[in-house]
Amino acid sequence: MWSFNGAQTMAQLELNKDDQIASGVQRAIFRHPFDKTKLVKVLKSADEMPQRSNFNGRMDQLLPSTRLRQVRKEYQEYLRLMLKTEGREARIPISHMMGFVSTNLGLGCLTESVTEADGTLGKTLGELARSGSLKDEDLDLLNDAVSRIYRLNIRASDMNPKNFVLGHRWQGTALGPRECVLVDGFGDIHAIPIRSLSNWTNRLGLDDSCARLARSAKLRWDKTNRAFTRRKES
Repeated sequence: MWSFNGAQTMAQLELNKDDQIASGVQRAIFRHPFDKTKLVKVLKSADEMPQRSNFNGRMDQLLPSTRLRQVRKEYQEYLRLMLKTEGREARIPISHMMGFVSTNLGLGCLTESVTEADGTLGKTLGELARSGSLKDEDLDLLNDAVSRIYRLNIRASDMNPKNFVLGHRWQGTALGPRECVLVDGFGDIHAIPIRSLSNWTNRLGLDDSCARLARSAKLRWDKTNRAFTRRKES
């Protein structure tokens, strides 16, 4: 849009608080008001964030600018991956990032939506694990995503069950194949970015992340084959 003096201004996206679908420490996630293929991650104001006593929480309080570090690292990793593959990877295992937009609730980060065939939002690995509805084919999709994370040496610092979503992504006007997507938690967000030193140090970090993911999702991690299996009933 244009102002009366000819200067170009950015149109503000109006979000409805009733369309919020999830909330993390740093950002709240909303459905896009008119594009079903996208979600909007809005940076929370300082007074909306939970008070944390860990290192990251202390840094947020002492140096508020560090709140933006996670977003920078996320986009940095996405950019590194896209430049590395030169767009040849049709199905990257992390969600596509689509830039920023001004909203009535704050700065929004646009990202793609992962949905079921009926249009409802895809369920997280955590939801499926807690409800006991994780199917063998879902586990296969998780292993496929993790194998691609290793192959592409993606820096994934927060591979927890709520950051993996199973469903379909949009390919133009049609839904793509069902898959498992890491929608958050990628990028080397640690205070000392050891994972960024080399692919070897990153794979060590991924091994540790997968072991913790298995414990959280009540699965078994096979480090040799780099695959998740179900825990055997005792």
